[in-house]
Amino acid sequence: MSDEDFWFRTLFKIKLYEVSGESFQQLFQKIMEYRYPSDFSSVTSYGNQGDGGNDGWFPNEGRYFQVYGRKADSKSDSSSKKVIEDFKKLQDHWKNIKKYHFVYNDRFCGVPAPIQQKLQELQMTHNLEEASVWAGAKLERLFMELKHDEKEFILGGVPSQLPDFVDPSALSEILKHLADKDSPWQLLTNQTAPDFEEKITINGLQKAVAEYLNFYSRQIKDVDDFLNGEDIGLRQEIAQEMKELYGKSCDTIPDRSEDAPSTEDVPSTRYVWMVEQLIPRAAWKHPHSIKAYREAAQVVLAKYFEACDIYEHPSTITISK
Repeated sequence: MSDEDFWFRTLFKIKLYEVSGESFQQLFQKIMEYRYPSDFSSVTSYGNQGDGGNDGWFPNEGRYFQVYGRKADSKSDSSSKKVIEDFKKLQDHWKNIKKYHFVYNDRFCGVPAPIQQKLQELQMTHNLEEASVWAGAKLERLFMELKHDEKEFILGGVPSQLPDFVDPSALSEILKHLADKDSPWQLLTNQTAPDFEEKITINGLQKAVAEYLNFYSRQIKDVDDFLNGEDIGLRQEIAQEMKELYGKSCDTIPDRSEDAPSTEDVPSTRYVWMVEQLIPRAAWKHPHSIKAYREAAQVVLAKYFEACDIYEHPSTITISK
């Protein structure tokens, strides 16, 4: 996987973790419009009728889509009920229904069995050619098939809002220092903590992220030089903010359930999420600033990864035999 593919794929995953409701519907429709420009048609609400249970379709195929993106912090999941309700609404307002797809933002945690069961019932009861769920993995594949500029447009140039626990007087100071600094290659160090590689393995980080951490760990001296010139209060504040940032990444991108697909990319997705959260909003107006701050953010992550303020230390993880 190329560096570009890694960032596109992971940033798209992050976007799926963050969107819900109408935002998720708009994301789905934009992907489909780009991927199937001659076949797919979006449907918008009209008057009291709304969209008639149709969030998009392939007119020539009789293929209909209903999109549901519940909020990540929602305590209840009425998705299986919505599968049936939306199909009934579709029947009342649209004709020639041959294929029905329930587009569900599972946030890569797996699709609940009741959704699959209800779709199976619909297919048999109404003699449909197909009734299936389209979840995050399917949308990710479609997204990765798009052209470069289409991917950039979908991801947008404006990141998610910075977490409210990030104090501009602390983390932003070190990020600006690193983004503005041009480190001579001869000052880069090859020294890392003894358990650095072990920690990468224990945390299940993908090869691409491991390579980033190893590379940017060679610039940790720049972070140390900055911190050594500051008072201990600022150093403690930055370390605490990094711990809270990692905690927030775990809340935003949770571990998958036992029934969900492989969890191998969850730690790496959290890594990219933290990088993007660290980039100041003002930097997104200028491509060169984004690049400089993205690299600075990875130096900071490498520093606090080595210091064990983010991710799990090998001594805290019990490996089952």
